[in-house]
Amino acid sequence: MSIMKSIQNKIQDLLYGNNEEYNRRDTLSAATDPDFMLYSPEVVGYNTTAEQQFLFQNLIMGLDATSFSVLDIGCGRGDLYGFLKELWPDHLFGYTGIDMNPIMCDLGREKYRLELINGSFDNTKLSAHDWVIAGGFFTQRRCETEDDDLKKMFVDIDNMYNLANRVVSFNLLSPINNKIHEGFFYVHPGLVMDLLIEKYKFVTVRHNYSNDVYTVSIYKI
Repeated sequence: MSIMKSIQNKIQDLLYGNNEEYNRRDTLSAATDPDFMLYSPEVVGYNTTAEQQFLFQNLIMGLDATSFSVLDIGCGRGDLYGFLKELWPDHLFGYTGIDMNPIMCDLGREKYRLELINGSFDNTKLSAHDWVIAGGFFTQRRCETEDDDLKKMFVDIDNMYNLANRVVSFNLLSPINNKIHEGFFYVHPGLVMDLLIEKYKFVTVRHNYSNDVYTVSIYKI
């Protein structure tokens, strides 16, 4: 089975299947379940495990499983690593995760035996990887004004692009037909696509999951 077909089948399972393990994770309780911090999607900002898995698939769409390395920015507890290992259990690949939250880094060590980098993307020296991925990195506002947030985002994207051998992929929140929540960062997908195509040329925007979240990929061809 081809890589793309395998991913497409997995998407169909997530959208229309009934995964007992995902359902179990979604119902874990912080008060009563010792597995809550390790497995609940709530801990890393998702409503359901299926949602998290679907967005991972958006982020790696087109990934070549024969040889690759991944830099995961804002990695949380390293669940993208777990997703890739589930997708290609026999494949060896390079993975580096960085997150500012030391608790998340400790969870990644416990869950996947990963040595995640506890630090800031802004001031941590990182090596180049084939894919540079930022799943929830741009969710929260980080500056005093929207203009400064937008400028900061494009600086970060450029830094990610310089660290990528092949692809940069990240999620953003859309302001279109959505309720705007205080403290969250929203960017019009049309604006993002226009500006990124002008600078980087090969860009896709996947607005294929919900009204809120869309995925942007920039390809180095």
